[in-house]
Amino acid sequence: MKNLKIFVPALLLFLVAITGCSDKSVKIYTANVPVYADAATWRATTFTLGTPTALRNPGKIYLYNDLLIVNEHMQGVHIYDNSNPSAPQDLGFLPVLANVDIAVRNNIMYLDSYSDLLSFDISDPRQPHYLNRLTDVFSFDNYLDIPGLNGNLPVTNVDPTLGIVTGWKQEKTTEEIYGYYGRGGMLEDFSTLSNGGVAGIAAFPGVGQAGSTARFTIQDHHLYTLEDRELGVFDIAEGMIHVSDIGLTRTSETLFPQEGYLYIGTTTGLSIYSLSNPSNPTFVSDLAHARSCDPVVVQGDKAFVTLSTGTNCGGATNSLFVIDLANIAAPSTLYEYPLTNPKGLGVDGNTLFVCDGADGLKIFDKTDLSQINNHQISHFGGIVAADVIPRNQVLILTSEAGIVQYSYADLNNIVELSRIAVVQ
Repeated sequence: MKNLKIFVPALLLFLVAITGCSDKSVKIYTANVPVYADAATWRATTFTLGTPTALRNPGKIYLYNDLLIVNEHMQGVHIYDNSNPSAPQDLGFLPVLANVDIAVRNNIMYLDSYSDLLSFDISDPRQPHYLNRLTDVFSFDNYLDIPGLNGNLPVTNVDPTLGIVTGWKQEKTTEEIYGYYGRGGMLEDFSTLSNGGVAGIAAFPGVGQAGSTARFTIQDHHLYTLEDRELGVFDIAEGMIHVSDIGLTRTSETLFPQEGYLYIGTTTGLSIYSLSNPSNPTFVSDLAHARSCDPVVVQGDKAFVTLSTGTNCGGATNSLFVIDLANIAAPSTLYEYPLTNPKGLGVDGNTLFVCDGADGLKIFDKTDLSQINNHQISHFGGIVAADVIPRNQVLILTSEAGIVQYSYADLNNIVELSRIAVVQ
């Protein structure tokens, strides 16, 4: 939801000479200009599952029973019948502007859309039925991710009072430039423009399964949502009730529930919150680490965390960490293993799946936690791996190339079952 801050032009930057005097000029240039829609009109839009469309920019993935739901980043969700992982059937595309995250409980699908939370009945996944909307429950500033932006051009200001930003157009823009004549009589124009490029779970009864980079998760009848420094709590027993927003002390990235706790991967450490009162998660402990993005999965009293460089989170190391949670009030790092550029990860029994960025998918036997790096089972290169969901001996991988499914029923012969390729 909040993975990129808006960059806007610096309209005025003054350099004042002690004896200088001001002047003004006009600069005309081509820029990205927001396309607005009236908020009330936009929120009255009806939702219909359209015909299958090509996968172009896959985001989060989610499994619910035999359904595979794939986010098309900032545009909506593809819904697939995945009862046969060797031949997933594309049921259609549900367009939902500014959608990033997904969660499902008891046939109700929850999606973020701009600053709103939406719910859909997917009892019949071929005909999702829109149920409800909670407005302005999230803050939103991911404007540069809205489709239509030309990353090679500067970006004009977004004015939220004009409505919802539904896209971008490129057009001539006029800007007044204020310069100052210094002692030498030369005009010094320090106006600048930022080009700002585009940024690029545990399962419970009746609840689906997300990947390790999820910001939505469900435990019992509560939906938990994550923003940079805020944990949202929603009661979804009947309908949707926004219970509270809990301030967090660290910039947070990912959310994983396990046995009455929420594990929050942050840019500077792992935070743990108790769900003894599900309506009011309470802080338990932190484990600090170098600044980096921090997907986390938990199994029993061990957590597995990846840290990587070259991300929006900063990044100082590329490693897999094994965390001891035996004392939940004081977690500690047991082992660290160097990797290339790890992202999402998953665990099933003694098998650990790690997306190592451009170095592909790596699969390890983690039986001996002190020797994980020496027990690599398989390595699938040639793919930029982002996140995984392992379930029922089938691994679902999301990558820049698309969605790939593998059978790991035989760990000595892991085979690709199917691929939903990205179409440029």
